[in-house]
Amino acid sequence: MDYDQIVMDLPRAESRLLRWMLFFAVLGLAAILLKEHLQVGIAFAVGAVLGILNFHWLWLTGKALMEVQTAHVPRKTAILLVARYPLILLGLTLLYFSGWLPILPVVAGLLGPGCGVFAESLFLIGAGLHHKQTA
Repeated sequence: MDYDQIVMDLPRAESRLLRWMLFFAVLGLAAILLKEHLQVGIAFAVGAVLGILNFHWLWLTGKALMEVQTAHVPRKTAILLVARYPLILLGLTLLYFSGWLPILPVVAGLLGPGCGVFAESLFLIGAGLHHKQTA
């Protein structure tokens, strides 16, 4: 596969990012469950799902903004962009004050998408280095 195809194919990059995120979420959840901490595992899974949904929501918003042909941003896109963080903060606040789940594993799960982005970055760097060596 050509280097330019790897780097510039955004739908494939999004697909790889989501796979990386799911991989690290499952890996973290498996490690927690192997230690037999069910409640911590559930909290981590909730955080990971929220983090992945947050990323996907941001990706769709960015995609919609790139496809807009005018300077006017659609109302739905603007609302989604602005509502992301208050909704996550509200969810974390509810989890914290309800005591239903420990908050630290939820926050750790929210960092799962960062692991996926880091892994995809390493993949793209490797593809670039491989292209440079073969060129």
